[in-house]
Amino acid sequence: MGNGDSKINYETVDRTDPDAARQGREQAEEENQERMRRLQIEMQRDREQAILEAQERARCEDEEQRNRLERQRLEREERERQRKEEESFCQLKDALMNYNLQESPRIKKESFRDLDIGDMDGVRIALIGPTGSGKTSFIGTIQRSLSGDSHRQTAFEQGEGKEGTIILEDYNLHPQISLLDTRGFFDSDEKLMDECLNIMSGRIRPGEEIERGYDGSKDKGKGGNPQTGRKAPHLSKYAHAVIFVVKANDPRLKDGKYKNALQKMREHFREDGYAPVTVITYLDKLRNEEDKNNAFDMASWAIGSSSERTFFISNYTHTSSDTSLTVERTALDILDFALLSAERFIRIKKQREKNQREREIAAGGASSEAETVEQFFARLRKKYNWTDQGKMKEVVSELRKNEINTVKVLKELWEEVKGEIPLSIGMKKCLEVEIQKV
Repeated sequence: MGNGDSKINYETVDRTDPDAARQGREQAEEENQERMRRLQIEMQRDREQAILEAQERARCEDEEQRNRLERQRLEREERERQRKEEESFCQLKDALMNYNLQESPRIKKESFRDLDIGDMDGVRIALIGPTGSGKTSFIGTIQRSLSGDSHRQTAFEQGEGKEGTIILEDYNLHPQISLLDTRGFFDSDEKLMDECLNIMSGRIRPGEEIERGYDGSKDKGKGGNPQTGRKAPHLSKYAHAVIFVVKANDPRLKDGKYKNALQKMREHFREDGYAPVTVITYLDKLRNEEDKNNAFDMASWAIGSSSERTFFISNYTHTSSDTSLTVERTALDILDFALLSAERFIRIKKQREKNQREREIAAGGASSEAETVEQFFARLRKKYNWTDQGKMKEVVSELRKNEINTVKVLKELWEEVKGEIPLSIGMKKCLEVEIQKV
């Protein structure tokens, strides 16, 4: 990627018409519900047929007739197996189409007990991989697997990253699920890995331009990228899970280059609580089962994902678009594992925040004006024994809508907002006392 003056522009790209996307989701949900109803009818018919066949076999004494009935039984059982697989797929699809982090997470809802996730507006999943590995096709495959209609895919038409440019594309699969398509991070040096980690932590933001002076002779500053030293934004702006996409026949897997290049990332993921998911594409390029097993082991080894989180997939493309239940089930399984990984990451981060707040409370109160409104109200709730946690969440949500995220800003705007805060006079007086102490 170029000379010492290359500029990298990160921006969010989403050309999807929101109304059309919503209508498409509604239509897909209706189609999936109808598909499940049809399967239920067919499976009930199979069960009734099985009873009739069993009765007929019990009465039958003719050998040829018994053989015919046995063939019918095997054929019916195969149909039952296929329908059960299809039903399981439809159930998973329904759960993902109705995904809600607060109300119906993929992990047990109790896992977030005593943790406030009301400020999380959804899950963001980063896709990382070399150019040409099939990331965009994979996004298109997931879109089609959820929508059930190839005409609703947007990934194939969006984002044409060019030399010297990386576009951070945000594909909204669902109101609470976004896929973040990064580009080319396997193709260069450690500095590009830093950029990738900054994207995952939300330090590189849409619309920012970065001077890449480090891959040539010019030095753009002693401090490196300013984003690296920037304080991380709110957790909702992070990438909460990561999917690595690699080609099955990529020679850099076999010669170990990826394992060495990704060592820093693996260490970061392990320390920060990420559990990466690996997707291996271009399965048709492998010659035999041994090649497949080797590619699986090397990809899992290089990226640091467990065997349960490593998948092969044959993506839908413009030239390979025949509907396949196997492809779509794999795509949704990958998305499901990524959501589980994201929720565990959020839980870890939220638990760390909670632990930090409790340490601050034990130490005697707020540490500075940088205290968030969540931390502020959590501290006061404990100090004054306020019991209405739902009311606290409502207040914090209202403040955040007005871009009041820290106690410093709340203090500056208190006279303007105190009349709108839905709290009792006594609670507001306590708030004023505490704000003056900051």
